[in-house]
Amino acid sequence: MPFHCIHCKSEIDPKFKACPFCGEAVTDFMRRYTDAAIDGKYQVLDRLGAGGMGEVYKALHIHLNSIRVIKLMRSQIATDPGAHERFLREARLATRINHPSVATLFDFSTLDDGTNYMVWEYIEGHNLHELLDQRGPLSPRYAARLAAQALHGLDAIHRAGIIHRDISPENIMVTRDDEGQERVKIIDLGIAKKWGEKTEEADRTKTGMFVGKWKYCSPEHLGMLPAGERIDGRADLYSFGIVLYEMLTGVPPFQADTPHAFLVMHASERPRALREVNPSVTDSPELEAIIFRALEKDRTKRFATAREFANALEALASSLSDAHGAPPPLPSFAEMTDEATREAPGPASEAMTVRSIAQDAPTVITKEIQHVHVGAAGASPAESARETGGRGRPPLHWFAAAIVIVAIAIGVFMWRKPAPVVTAAAAAPVQANVISTAPGRLGINAFPWANVTSIRNVESGQPIDIDAGLVTPAPVDLAPGRYEVTLSNPAFRAPITRTVDVAPGAEATLNVQFTDPAQVSLPSFGAKR
Repeated sequence: MPFHCIHCKSEIDPKFKACPFCGEAVTDFMRRYTDAAIDGKYQVLDRLGAGGMGEVYKALHIHLNSIRVIKLMRSQIATDPGAHERFLREARLATRINHPSVATLFDFSTLDDGTNYMVWEYIEGHNLHELLDQRGPLSPRYAARLAAQALHGLDAIHRAGIIHRDISPENIMVTRDDEGQERVKIIDLGIAKKWGEKTEEADRTKTGMFVGKWKYCSPEHLGMLPAGERIDGRADLYSFGIVLYEMLTGVPPFQADTPHAFLVMHASERPRALREVNPSVTDSPELEAIIFRALEKDRTKRFATAREFANALEALASSLSDAHGAPPPLPSFAEMTDEATREAPGPASEAMTVRSIAQDAPTVITKEIQHVHVGAAGASPAESARETGGRGRPPLHWFAAAIVIVAIAIGVFMWRKPAPVVTAAAAAPVQANVISTAPGRLGINAFPWANVTSIRNVESGQPIDIDAGLVTPAPVDLAPGRYEVTLSNPAFRAPITRTVDVAPGAEATLNVQFTDPAQVSLPSFGAKR
């Protein structure tokens, strides 16, 4: 029986793997629920985004006539105990929070095929990243007002015993309430962690994995804590200090094109004055002092709580200027801010090799809807400090010196071996993976559609690990290099192989036609023959 494409609403054959009119992928979930209500109450309206762990849909609660957002775990990974636990943990943590500045979780359930899903508040609006793209730097008074709202929401999260661990402009939504007043909402608890939580997932941080954003992570996120101490809510305050700095200047305080460079900056560099970064920023020494207190490397010198941070901004807001600044000059290099932060393993672990292809899509939140980040969950590496046997950590400037020395050695190695690789940098006691260059993005398109059968690095001859069932249109993040891409369509006898170059930090497109569009037969749209 024909059904309608969730994107362009054209009537198509459900056997298609992608809509022949708009290219929207057709999944088993969509075949079943595009024209039928989930659990008899949620009617799917649109797909807002997809990532490594699941998909996000806009839906209508047909009994309450209310828009909701459904976050769905992919059926093929629902049987993974670790993924299931992370998904369930996010829902359980969300139920502990009830605040107007934090997105609300309404429901959690399991479909008859074992697929888990969560139902979240639908937030009509845009995130701070989009707001800054549209308006440029915000005025000090407006930025302080928005920031204070967000901090009160963050305080509610902390008082529920939860560390967010992924505070960034993409995870702070700006919407309007019933009276038309702007309201800030914090979204995405996908990698949040219960305060002091000791879990199997937390133990994995001893092997060096942390999921977050390099640009916004605190020194504690990178394991820079005395032995025996754990990460707490003050790490979120550091991240929020970076966000507030960016709201005023248009750029974050630390900008780099490699994870190792971010590591050095977060470990030892003091942010530059706001007007030094962007001369158009209205001068406010008091506001700048508040931001710099939040950005102290030593967490004991920061605000003790998010509420204290918010109160300081609210006390100052009325005296701040309403004049906004102009956008500053942007750096020429590509930033690796969409890459998850990764730390190298400890002495007892084998060196990890990070795959050159990103498994999870970057955060899309307002398009995926505003409050859910679809990606793998991780945990802070703070517990790895205990692996040092109780020894205290050296001063932070020792980290910087050690890392710079290792970086030079790695630079020599990379000069001798030009192929794109991921190298582990051994800087004691903190170690970090150093990625040679920013990844590029390859958009793979085919007419009428195709399976991406394989991707191979031409220079190294190594195949790239891709998700089974990857269907065009398919965006893929790849390390810079030359790649051989093979596509197949069961309606055609032979696969098609094409070669494409991917440049650092750039976007490339591969278009393949299995047949002449003028010769393809189209659906009848219900017309009688």
